[in-house]
Amino acid sequence: MPESGGSPGVPRAAGYNPALDGLRALAVLAVLGFHMSVLSGGFLGVDVFLVLSGFLITGLLLAERDRTGSVSLARFYVRRAFRLLPAFGVFVAVGAVLVVAVKSRADQWDFLDNAVSSLLYVNNYYRVFRPDSGGAWFGHTWSLSLEEQFYLIWPAVLVLLCRRPAARRRLPAILTAAAVAVFVWREILIAAGVSDARIYFGLDTRADALLVGAALAAWGWVGPRLPGPADPGGARLHGFAGAVRLADLAARLRGASGVILPVAGPVALAALVGLAFVAPEPGHGITALDLGGFTGVALLAGVVVVSLDRCRQAPLAVVLGSAPMAWFGRISYGFYLWHFPVAGTVRDRLGDRVDTPAQVLIAIALSTALAAGSHYLVERPAQRRRPRWAASPVVPAQRRPDQAVPAAGPVA
Repeated sequence: MPESGGSPGVPRAAGYNPALDGLRALAVLAVLGFHMSVLSGGFLGVDVFLVLSGFLITGLLLAERDRTGSVSLARFYVRRAFRLLPAFGVFVAVGAVLVVAVKSRADQWDFLDNAVSSLLYVNNYYRVFRPDSGGAWFGHTWSLSLEEQFYLIWPAVLVLLCRRPAARRRLPAILTAAAVAVFVWREILIAAGVSDARIYFGLDTRADALLVGAALAAWGWVGPRLPGPADPGGARLHGFAGAVRLADLAARLRGASGVILPVAGPVALAALVGLAFVAPEPGHGITALDLGGFTGVALLAGVVVVSLDRCRQAPLAVVLGSAPMAWFGRISYGFYLWHFPVAGTVRDRLGDRVDTPAQVLIAIALSTALAAGSHYLVERPAQRRRPRWAASPVVPAQRRPDQAVPAAGPVA
Protein backbone atom coordinates (compact mmCIF):
# COMPACT_ATOMS: atom_id res chain seq x y z
CA MET A 1 0.00 0.00 0.00
CA PRO A 2 2.13 2.67 -1.12
CA GLU A 3 2.66 6.12 -0.27
CA SER A 4 3.53 7.66 -3.52
CA GLY A 5 6.54 9.35 -4.91
CA GLY A 6 7.74 11.63 -7.60
CA SER A 7 11.20 11.65 -9.00
CA PRO A 8 13.40 13.39 -11.47
CA GLY A 9 14.72 11.71 -14.55
CA VAL A 10 12.51 11.12 -17.54
CA PRO A 11 10.01 13.97 -17.36
CA ARG A 12 6.73 13.24 -15.67
CA ALA A 13 3.75 15.26 -14.64
CA ALA A 14 3.77 16.50 -11.08
CA GLY A 15 1.00 16.52 -8.54
CA TYR A 16 -1.65 14.10 -7.39
CA ASN A 17 -2.72 11.62 -10.08
CA PRO A 18 -6.34 10.50 -9.54
CA ALA A 19 -6.08 7.94 -12.34
CA LEU A 20 -3.87 5.75 -10.14
CA ASP A 21 -6.61 5.78 -7.51
CA GLY A 22 -9.03 4.76 -10.25
CA LEU A 23 -6.78 1.83 -11.11
CA ARG A 24 -6.92 0.76 -7.47
CA ALA A 25 -10.70 0.86 -7.65
CA LEU A 26 -10.73 -1.52 -10.62
CA ALA A 27 -8.26 -3.85 -8.92
CA VAL A 28 -10.19 -4.14 -5.66
CA LEU A 29 -13.49 -4.65 -7.50
CA ALA A 30 -11.87 -7.47 -9.48
CA VAL A 31 -10.79 -9.11 -6.23
CA LEU A 32 -14.32 -8.86 -4.85
CA GLY A 33 -15.59 -10.41 -8.09
CA PHE A 34 -13.23 -13.31 -7.49
CA HIS A 35 -14.47 -13.84 -3.96
CA MET A 36 -18.07 -13.66 -5.18
CA SER A 37 -17.22 -16.41 -7.71
CA VAL A 38 -18.03 -14.29 -10.76
CA LEU A 39 -14.45 -13.61 -11.98
CA SER A 40 -12.22 -16.68 -12.04
CA GLY A 41 -9.15 -14.49 -12.48
CA GLY A 42 -10.21 -11.55 -10.36
CA PHE A 43 -7.45 -12.40 -7.89
CA LEU A 44 -5.03 -10.82 -10.39
CA GLY A 45 -6.15 -7.50 -8.96
CA VAL A 46 -3.66 -8.36 -6.22
CA ASP A 47 -0.82 -8.25 -8.71
CA VAL A 48 -1.96 -4.86 -9.98
CA PHE A 49 -1.92 -3.59 -6.40
CA LEU A 50 1.59 -4.95 -5.87
CA VAL A 51 3.00 -3.35 -9.02
CA LEU A 52 1.40 -0.03 -8.14
CA SER A 53 2.69 -0.33 -4.58
CA GLY A 54 6.27 -0.96 -5.69
CA PHE A 55 6.09 1.92 -8.16
CA LEU A 56 4.72 4.52 -5.75
CA ILE A 57 6.60 3.67 -2.58
CA THR A 58 9.93 3.32 -4.38
CA GLY A 59 9.26 6.66 -6.06
CA LEU A 60 8.60 8.28 -2.70
CA LEU A 61 11.77 6.83 -1.17
CA LEU A 62 13.87 7.99 -4.12
CA ALA A 63 12.27 11.44 -4.02
CA GLU A 64 13.13 11.66 -0.32
CA ARG A 65 16.72 10.81 -1.11
CA ASP A 66 16.86 13.49 -3.79
CA ARG A 67 15.39 16.06 -1.45
CA THR A 68 17.36 15.27 1.72
CA GLY A 69 20.32 13.16 0.58
CA SER A 70 19.13 10.14 2.58
CA VAL A 71 16.14 7.97 3.42
CA SER A 72 14.86 7.84 6.99
CA LEU A 73 13.82 4.27 7.75
CA ALA A 74 12.31 5.33 11.08
CA ARG A 75 10.01 7.85 9.37
CA PHE A 76 9.04 5.32 6.74
CA TYR A 77 8.08 2.58 9.20
CA VAL A 78 6.16 4.95 11.47
CA ARG A 79 4.19 6.24 8.48
CA ARG A 80 3.38 2.65 7.47
CA ALA A 81 2.26 1.76 10.98
CA PHE A 82 -0.04 4.75 11.33
CA ARG A 83 -1.44 4.17 7.86
CA LEU A 84 -2.15 0.45 8.13
CA LEU A 85 -2.56 -0.67 11.72
CA PRO A 86 -5.49 1.44 13.00
CA ALA A 87 -7.94 0.20 10.36
CA PHE A 88 -6.56 -3.32 10.58
CA GLY A 89 -6.88 -3.28 14.37
CA VAL A 90 -10.54 -2.27 14.15
CA PHE A 91 -11.14 -4.99 11.55
CA VAL A 92 -9.64 -7.64 13.86
CA ALA A 93 -11.46 -6.34 16.94
CA VAL A 94 -14.88 -6.41 15.25
CA GLY A 95 -14.18 -9.89 13.94
CA ALA A 96 -13.18 -11.11 17.39
CA VAL A 97 -16.45 -9.91 18.91
CA LEU A 98 -18.53 -11.58 16.21
CA VAL A 99 -16.59 -14.84 16.31
CA VAL A 100 -16.88 -15.09 20.10
CA ALA A 101 -20.60 -14.35 19.89
CA VAL A 102 -21.68 -16.73 17.14
CA LYS A 103 -18.93 -19.18 16.18
CA SER A 104 -17.84 -22.55 17.54
CA ARG A 105 -14.74 -23.12 19.65
CA ALA A 106 -12.86 -24.52 16.64
CA ASP A 107 -13.70 -21.40 14.63
CA GLN A 108 -12.56 -19.22 17.52
CA TRP A 109 -9.17 -20.93 17.65
CA ASP A 110 -8.83 -20.62 13.88
CA PHE A 111 -9.65 -16.92 14.16
CA LEU A 112 -7.04 -16.46 16.88
CA ASP A 113 -4.31 -18.21 14.88
CA ASN A 114 -5.03 -16.11 11.81
CA ALA A 115 -5.38 -12.88 13.77
CA VAL A 116 -1.97 -13.32 15.39
CA SER A 117 -0.25 -14.32 12.15
CA SER A 118 -1.92 -11.44 10.29
CA LEU A 119 -1.05 -8.81 12.90
CA LEU A 120 2.55 -10.06 12.82
CA TYR A 121 2.42 -9.96 8.98
CA VAL A 122 3.38 -13.61 8.52
CA ASN A 123 -0.03 -14.91 7.47
CA ASN A 124 1.14 -15.77 3.97
CA TYR A 125 3.55 -18.40 5.29
CA TYR A 126 0.99 -19.56 7.85
CA ARG A 127 -1.30 -20.21 4.89
CA VAL A 128 1.40 -22.33 3.25
CA PHE A 129 1.02 -24.80 6.11
CA ARG A 130 -2.72 -24.19 6.61
CA PRO A 131 -4.00 -23.26 3.11
CA ASP A 132 -7.65 -23.85 4.09
CA SER A 133 -7.45 -21.74 7.24
CA GLY A 134 -9.03 -18.33 7.84
CA GLY A 135 -11.82 -18.75 5.33
CA ALA A 136 -14.37 -16.76 7.31
CA TRP A 137 -12.44 -13.60 8.15
CA PHE A 138 -8.76 -13.72 7.14
CA GLY A 139 -8.75 -15.44 3.76
CA HIS A 140 -7.30 -12.32 2.15
CA THR A 141 -4.77 -10.97 4.65
CA TRP A 142 -1.93 -13.14 3.38
CA SER A 143 -1.25 -10.54 0.68
CA LEU A 144 -0.91 -7.76 3.26
CA SER A 145 1.70 -9.90 5.00
CA LEU A 146 3.58 -10.46 1.76
CA GLU A 147 3.66 -6.76 0.99
CA GLU A 148 4.84 -5.73 4.44
CA GLN A 149 7.59 -8.36 4.41
CA PHE A 150 8.86 -6.79 1.21
CA TYR A 151 8.83 -3.32 2.77
CA LEU A 152 10.62 -4.56 5.85
CA ILE A 153 13.54 -5.42 3.56
CA TRP A 154 13.44 -3.17 0.50
CA PRO A 155 13.91 0.33 2.02
CA ALA A 156 17.02 -0.81 3.89
CA VAL A 157 18.41 -2.45 0.75
CA LEU A 158 17.69 0.75 -1.19
CA VAL A 159 19.62 2.81 1.35
CA LEU A 160 22.62 0.50 0.98
CA LEU A 161 22.46 0.55 -2.83
CA CYS A 162 22.23 4.33 -2.98
CA ARG A 163 25.48 4.66 -1.03
CA ARG A 164 27.38 3.39 -4.08
CA PRO A 165 27.30 5.63 -7.17
CA ALA A 166 27.59 2.66 -9.52
CA ALA A 167 24.65 0.90 -7.85
CA ARG A 168 22.58 4.09 -7.99
CA ARG A 169 23.13 4.39 -11.71
CA ARG A 170 22.26 0.74 -12.24
CA LEU A 171 19.27 0.63 -9.91
CA PRO A 172 16.70 -0.17 -12.65
CA ALA A 173 18.90 -3.01 -13.94
CA ILE A 174 19.43 -4.36 -10.42
CA LEU A 175 15.69 -4.41 -9.74
CA THR A 176 14.96 -5.97 -13.11
CA ALA A 177 17.53 -8.68 -12.41
CA ALA A 178 15.93 -9.29 -9.00
CA ALA A 179 12.50 -9.75 -10.66
CA VAL A 180 14.03 -12.21 -13.11
CA ALA A 181 15.64 -14.05 -10.19
CA VAL A 182 12.24 -14.42 -8.50
CA PHE A 183 10.82 -15.80 -11.75
CA VAL A 184 13.66 -18.32 -12.09
CA TRP A 185 13.45 -19.32 -8.41
CA ARG A 186 9.72 -19.94 -8.76
CA GLU A 187 10.32 -22.25 -11.71
CA ILE A 188 13.05 -24.11 -9.81
CA LEU A 189 10.70 -24.72 -6.88
CA ILE A 190 7.95 -25.91 -9.23
CA ALA A 191 10.38 -28.33 -10.89
CA ALA A 192 11.34 -29.57 -7.42
CA GLY A 193 7.70 -30.43 -6.77
CA VAL A 194 6.72 -27.91 -4.07
CA SER A 195 3.04 -27.31 -3.43
CA ASP A 196 1.01 -24.74 -5.30
CA ALA A 197 0.28 -23.05 -1.94
CA ARG A 198 4.01 -22.54 -1.38
CA ILE A 199 4.31 -20.94 -4.82
CA TYR A 200 1.21 -18.81 -4.42
CA PHE A 201 1.73 -17.40 -0.92
CA GLY A 202 5.50 -17.02 -0.62
CA LEU A 203 7.27 -13.66 -0.72
CA ASP A 204 10.23 -15.23 -2.50
CA THR A 205 7.94 -16.56 -5.24
CA ARG A 206 5.60 -13.56 -5.67
CA ALA A 207 7.85 -10.53 -5.15
CA ASP A 208 8.39 -10.06 -8.89
CA ALA A 209 5.27 -7.86 -9.09
CA LEU A 210 6.62 -5.49 -6.44
CA LEU A 211 10.03 -5.50 -8.08
CA VAL A 212 8.57 -4.66 -11.50
CA GLY A 213 6.86 -1.60 -9.99
CA ALA A 214 10.02 -0.60 -8.15
CA ALA A 215 12.11 -0.98 -11.32
CA LEU A 216 9.75 1.31 -13.24
CA ALA A 217 10.03 3.95 -10.53
CA ALA A 218 13.82 3.62 -10.52
CA TRP A 219 13.95 3.95 -14.30
CA GLY A 220 12.11 7.26 -14.05
CA TRP A 221 14.48 8.40 -11.29
CA VAL A 222 17.77 7.39 -12.89
CA GLY A 223 16.61 8.14 -16.44
CA PRO A 224 18.42 10.52 -18.77
CA ARG A 225 19.56 13.76 -17.15
CA LEU A 226 21.49 16.70 -18.40
CA PRO A 227 24.76 17.26 -16.53
CA GLY A 228 24.83 19.60 -13.61
CA PRO A 229 26.70 20.13 -10.36
CA ALA A 230 26.73 17.21 -7.97
CA ASP A 231 23.96 14.82 -8.88
CA PRO A 232 23.69 12.46 -5.90
CA GLY A 233 21.03 10.29 -7.51
CA GLY A 234 22.37 9.50 -10.95
CA ALA A 235 25.18 9.53 -13.45
CA ARG A 236 27.11 12.62 -14.45
CA LEU A 237 28.17 13.26 -18.03
CA HIS A 238 31.53 14.76 -18.80
CA GLY A 239 31.97 16.90 -21.88
CA PHE A 240 29.78 18.60 -24.44
CA ALA A 241 29.49 15.54 -26.70
CA GLY A 242 28.17 13.40 -23.87
CA ALA A 243 25.59 16.05 -22.98
CA VAL A 244 24.39 16.23 -26.58
CA ARG A 245 24.07 12.43 -26.82
CA LEU A 246 22.11 12.24 -23.59
CA ALA A 247 19.81 15.12 -24.53
CA ASP A 248 19.11 13.43 -27.85
CA LEU A 249 18.35 10.12 -26.08
CA ALA A 250 16.00 11.88 -23.65
CA ALA A 251 14.16 13.55 -26.53
CA ARG A 252 13.81 10.23 -28.36
CA LEU A 253 12.44 8.54 -25.24
CA ARG A 254 9.93 11.32 -24.65
CA GLY A 255 8.77 11.20 -28.25
CA ALA A 256 8.43 7.41 -28.27
CA SER A 257 6.55 7.29 -24.97
CA GLY A 258 4.22 10.06 -26.11
CA VAL A 259 3.15 7.93 -29.08
CA ILE A 260 3.27 4.43 -27.62
CA LEU A 261 2.00 4.77 -24.06
CA PRO A 262 -1.45 6.26 -24.79
CA VAL A 263 -2.13 3.14 -26.87
CA ALA A 264 -0.17 0.58 -24.85
CA GLY A 265 -1.91 1.46 -21.58
CA PRO A 266 -5.47 0.69 -22.74
CA VAL A 267 -4.29 -2.43 -24.58
CA ALA A 268 -2.54 -3.73 -21.47
CA LEU A 269 -5.57 -2.94 -19.31
CA ALA A 270 -7.85 -4.74 -21.78
CA ALA A 271 -5.57 -7.79 -21.56
CA LEU A 272 -5.78 -7.72 -17.76
CA VAL A 273 -9.56 -7.47 -17.91
CA GLY A 274 -9.66 -10.46 -20.25
CA LEU A 275 -7.46 -12.46 -17.89
CA ALA A 276 -9.78 -11.59 -15.00
CA PHE A 277 -12.47 -13.58 -16.82
CA VAL A 278 -10.45 -16.55 -18.04
CA ALA A 279 -7.42 -17.06 -15.76
CA PRO A 280 -7.49 -20.36 -13.83
CA GLU A 281 -8.34 -20.10 -10.15
CA PRO A 282 -5.57 -20.76 -7.63
CA GLY A 283 -5.67 -23.74 -5.31
CA HIS A 284 -6.01 -26.42 -7.99
CA GLY A 285 -2.37 -27.24 -8.63
CA ILE A 286 0.32 -25.53 -10.69
CA THR A 287 -1.09 -23.43 -13.55
CA ALA A 288 0.25 -21.35 -16.41
CA LEU A 289 0.29 -18.35 -14.07
CA ASP A 290 2.86 -20.06 -11.87
CA LEU A 291 4.85 -20.98 -14.97
CA GLY A 292 5.65 -17.38 -15.89
CA GLY A 293 2.16 -15.97 -16.04
CA PHE A 294 2.41 -13.94 -12.84
CA THR A 295 5.45 -12.13 -14.19
CA GLY A 296 3.61 -11.43 -17.43
CA VAL A 297 0.66 -10.01 -15.50
CA ALA A 298 3.04 -7.77 -13.56
CA LEU A 299 4.51 -6.45 -16.80
CA LEU A 300 1.04 -5.69 -18.17
CA ALA A 301 0.16 -3.87 -14.95
CA GLY A 302 3.42 -1.95 -15.19
CA VAL A 303 2.52 -0.75 -18.69
CA VAL A 304 -0.84 0.49 -17.39
CA VAL A 305 0.76 2.27 -14.42
CA VAL A 306 3.41 4.01 -16.52
CA SER A 307 0.82 4.99 -19.11
CA LEU A 308 -1.39 6.57 -16.45
CA ASP A 309 1.63 8.26 -14.88
CA ARG A 310 2.99 9.75 -18.09
CA CYS A 311 -0.15 10.39 -20.13
CA ARG A 312 -2.47 12.12 -17.71
CA GLN A 313 -4.61 13.75 -20.37
CA ALA A 314 -5.15 10.54 -22.33
CA PRO A 315 -8.70 9.13 -22.38
CA LEU A 316 -7.84 6.20 -20.10
CA ALA A 317 -6.39 8.49 -17.42
CA VAL A 318 -9.37 10.84 -17.68
CA VAL A 319 -11.85 8.00 -17.18
CA LEU A 320 -9.97 6.35 -14.31
CA GLY A 321 -9.29 9.75 -12.78
CA SER A 322 -12.95 10.73 -12.61
CA ALA A 323 -14.17 11.81 -9.19
CA PRO A 324 -16.15 8.64 -8.32
CA MET A 325 -13.34 6.30 -9.39
CA ALA A 326 -10.67 8.31 -7.58
CA TRP A 327 -12.75 8.44 -4.37
CA PHE A 328 -13.34 4.70 -4.51
CA GLY A 329 -9.63 4.15 -4.95
CA ARG A 330 -8.87 6.29 -1.91
CA ILE A 331 -11.00 4.06 0.30
CA SER A 332 -9.67 0.88 -1.30
CA TYR A 333 -7.67 -0.24 1.74
CA GLY A 334 -10.78 -0.32 3.92
CA PHE A 335 -12.78 -1.90 1.09
CA TYR A 336 -10.14 -4.58 0.76
CA LEU A 337 -10.18 -5.33 4.47
CA TRP A 338 -13.94 -5.62 4.76
CA HIS A 339 -14.99 -7.09 1.44
CA PHE A 340 -13.91 -10.65 2.28
CA PRO A 341 -16.14 -11.29 5.31
CA VAL A 342 -18.90 -9.26 3.63
CA ALA A 343 -18.72 -11.41 0.48
CA GLY A 344 -18.82 -14.60 2.52
CA THR A 345 -21.78 -13.41 4.58
CA VAL A 346 -23.75 -12.29 1.52
CA ARG A 347 -23.18 -15.62 -0.21
CA ASP A 348 -24.11 -17.65 2.88
CA ARG A 349 -27.20 -15.64 3.86
CA LEU A 350 -28.61 -14.67 0.48
CA GLY A 351 -27.36 -17.37 -1.85
CA ASP A 352 -30.67 -19.23 -2.01
CA ARG A 353 -32.88 -16.14 -2.24
CA VAL A 354 -31.04 -13.59 -4.40
CA ASP A 355 -29.41 -14.08 -7.79
CA THR A 356 -25.68 -13.60 -8.26
CA PRO A 357 -25.66 -10.09 -9.81
CA ALA A 358 -27.78 -8.81 -6.93
CA GLN A 359 -25.46 -10.48 -4.42
CA VAL A 360 -22.48 -8.73 -6.00
CA LEU A 361 -24.19 -5.33 -5.85
CA ILE A 362 -25.15 -5.88 -2.20
CA ALA A 363 -21.59 -6.92 -1.33
CA ILE A 364 -20.19 -3.83 -3.09
CA ALA A 365 -22.63 -1.53 -1.28
CA LEU A 366 -21.95 -3.01 2.17
CA SER A 367 -18.18 -3.10 1.65
CA THR A 368 -18.18 0.49 0.40
CA ALA A 369 -20.13 1.67 3.44
CA LEU A 370 -17.73 -0.07 5.82
CA ALA A 371 -14.73 1.22 3.86
CA ALA A 372 -16.00 4.79 3.97
CA GLY A 373 -16.54 4.49 7.71
CA SER A 374 -13.04 3.11 8.12
CA HIS A 375 -11.55 5.88 5.98
CA TYR A 376 -13.27 8.84 7.63
CA LEU A 377 -13.61 7.58 11.21
CA VAL A 378 -10.41 5.57 11.68
CA GLU A 379 -7.76 6.08 9.01
CA ARG A 380 -7.85 9.86 8.57
CA PRO A 381 -8.02 10.60 12.34
CA ALA A 382 -5.08 8.25 12.85
CA GLN A 383 -3.10 10.11 10.19
CA ARG A 384 -3.77 13.40 11.95
CA ARG A 385 -2.33 11.93 15.15
CA ARG A 386 0.85 10.73 13.51
CA PRO A 387 4.01 12.31 14.99
CA ARG A 388 5.11 15.40 13.09
CA TRP A 389 8.67 14.19 12.84
CA ALA A 390 7.48 11.15 10.83
CA ALA A 391 5.99 13.25 8.02
CA SER A 392 7.46 12.69 4.58
CA PRO A 393 10.12 15.32 3.82
CA VAL A 394 8.96 15.46 0.21
CA VAL A 395 5.72 16.52 -1.40
CA PRO A 396 4.51 13.29 -2.99
CA ALA A 397 3.88 13.56 -6.69
CA GLN A 398 0.98 11.11 -6.71
CA ARG A 399 -0.79 11.51 -3.43
CA ARG A 400 -3.43 13.64 -1.74
CA PRO A 401 -3.20 14.02 2.04
CA ASP A 402 -6.21 11.73 2.50
CA GLN A 403 -5.24 9.19 -0.13
CA ALA A 404 -5.34 5.55 0.85
CA VAL A 405 -2.12 3.61 0.63
CA PRO A 406 -2.82 0.81 -1.86
CA ALA A 407 -3.11 -2.52 -0.21
CA ALA A 408 -1.98 -5.72 -1.74
CA GLY A 409 -5.26 -7.34 -2.55
CA PRO A 410 -6.41 -10.70 -1.44
CA VAL A 411 -6.94 -14.09 -2.69
CA ALA A 412 -8.21 -17.09 -0.89
